[in-house]
Amino acid sequence: MRIDSAGHVPGAPTLVLPGRGYDADRPVLRVVRDELLAAGHRVLTLSWDGPAPTAADTPDLVRALLHDLRPNFVVAKSLTTLALPVAADLALAGIWLTPLLDEPAVGLAAARSHAHTLLVGGTADPSWNRTLAHESDREVLEFVGADHVLEFPGDPAATADALDRLRAGVREFLG
Repeated sequence: MRIDSAGHVPGAPTLVLPGRGYDADRPVLRVVRDELLAAGHRVLTLSWDGPAPTAADTPDLVRALLHDLRPNFVVAKSLTTLALPVAADLALAGIWLTPLLDEPAVGLAAARSHAHTLLVGGTADPSWNRTLAHESDREVLEFVGADHVLEFPGDPAATADALDRLRAGVREFLG
């Protein structure tokens, strides 16, 4: 595991956590990271040097990172959204990209997460539970027909449009 830093703003950092096989240089996380930097965040980005942790190990790994790095904001994609209950316990604001809302602990944590939480998902993603997302009373950015990486297979124009909408939605959320 490796942590890279960008931005030189004093204070607590924002922590960006990748998915399994989806690092911060892939489109969805890159768009969010770029918006964080443009909004003046100091960003720490986690990368896996080897295989990603197992689903069972992810919450404890993230809990340790949150304890050590003391971020004020978290961005997580897919696998690392299993730590949403940890972030909710710590009252950390964040952006949860394609959260695994089909996992009971994650789905329940969405409703008790920090008030400044954005849930982002696509309706063609089997792990996205649109009912839980919308009933959580948190901000939701939903892409009708998008898959787990917020793409529209076979429709590059729709995928590009989704990235533009994601950029605008994150910019608005960050204020």
